[in-house]
Amino acid sequence: MSDKAAERRAKATVRNLIYSMLVTLGIVLLLILGVPRDDSNRIQPIAYQDIAVSASNAEGYQALAPEIPEGWYSSAARLDNTLGVRGWYVGFVTDDNQFIGLSQAFQTNPSWEAELLKTNLQDGEIEIGGLAWEVWPTRSPSNPPGTKEFALKHSFGESVVVIYGTAPLADFELVAQSIAELLE
Repeated sequence: MSDKAAERRAKATVRNLIYSMLVTLGIVLLLILGVPRDDSNRIQPIAYQDIAVSASNAEGYQALAPEIPEGWYSSAARLDNTLGVRGWYVGFVTDDNQFIGLSQAFQTNPSWEAELLKTNLQDGEIEIGGLAWEVWPTRSPSNPPGTKEFALKHSFGESVVVIYGTAPLADFELVAQSIAELLE
C-alpha cells in the first residue's frame, strides 16, 4: 500500500466522523424543536367550596371557604384529624404561583396549634377585617421557601383558623378579609 492511499483513508475517516456528528446533532435539534410539550398545569383545581359545604354538614361546624381572587385556584380540600382534633384544610395557589394553606380546628387544643406552628414564632398582632390576627413568621427562613414561611392565626369560640404559606402579606390579607366576612 502506498502512503497516499493510507493518508486518504485516514482523512475520509475523520471526515465521516464529522459528518455523522453533524447528522446526529441535526436529529437531536429536530427532536428538541419538533416534539410538542405540554406546559399546562397538571394540578386540577378543586371545587373547595362544595367540599366545604359537605364538610360543614358532616361535622356540624362551619368549614371556612373564603372567596379567592380570579387567577387563584384550590389544589386540595379535605377534613383532617390531627392529634385527635377534627379540622378542615384547604390549599390555594395564587396567580403568581405562591402557596397559601388554611387549617381550621373546630375544637382546638394547644397541642394542635403547637404542632401546626412548630416552625414559627409569634411576633405581634394585626387587625384585618375587624378581626385580631396573630402574626407568626418562620423561625428559620429557607431557600426555596417552606410551606409555612409566614402564618396568621385567629381564634374564635372553640375554633381557630391559621392561614400560612409563601405568598406576600397582601395575599394573606385578601384571604383574612374574606374569612372575616364569613365570620360576621
